[in-house]
Amino acid sequence: MSGGILAISVPVGDHITGKLFGLTINIDDLVSVGIAGLIIVGLGLWLRAKITSGVPGKLQLAFETIVGAVENQVRSTMGERGFFVIPLCVTLFIFILLCNWLEMLPTTYPGHHQLLPAPTGDINLTAALAILVIVLVHITWIRKSGLRSYISHYLKPNPAFFLINVVEEIAKPLTLALRLFGNIFAGGIMLVLIADMPAKFVLPIPLLDFIWKLFDGLFVGPVQAFIFTLLTLLYFDSAISGGH
Repeated sequence: MSGGILAISVPVGDHITGKLFGLTINIDDLVSVGIAGLIIVGLGLWLRAKITSGVPGKLQLAFETIVGAVENQVRSTMGERGFFVIPLCVTLFIFILLCNWLEMLPTTYPGHHQLLPAPTGDINLTAALAILVIVLVHITWIRKSGLRSYISHYLKPNPAFFLINVVEEIAKPLTLALRLFGNIFAGGIMLVLIADMPAKFVLPIPLLDFIWKLFDGLFVGPVQAFIFTLLTLLYFDSAISGGH
């Protein structure tokens, strides 16, 4: 930067990559996704073995709290007819939360490569999650209301709104993916900026890094997981109600 201001090199989208069938694969993101998936499966199996109708353990209590919160949100939004979406929303929330929390682990080595980055900071994962949700929403819409009703909602309130309604449906997965990606990616950029900051500024770099990771993990991560889950619920509500 000019004027004597410190120039900071920020490696945007820098990943440990490999080739598979001619495609570039972000290996670090795949490892992070695999670890988050294994944690979910492992916790689920452990919880199934330890679940009790008596005094619940800490893990069971945490899981019941999440399920209860999602159930209450579904009940207030869609009623009992929307209970079928609870397993999907709970899984999405926990998976996204775990992916976001991976950023908190001290896995960075020289060169600013993080061995376990938050994979939600990669547009490929958030786009895949958004497409999965939207495809299931449209399938649910057709199954609940019928193909004729599904097609007719593009012509409401007037056939002249057809293109607007189509653009709106296309925008849903885009905004769903970009919102999650943008916020988590910005958190990763902040970590890089802090790592390159001169130690004489404010606080020692390790402490600054720890404070930001703590803030990012305790506030940004859960909030973004909640927003993604809430929007999923709202989209399913629209599918069940036929767009009304």
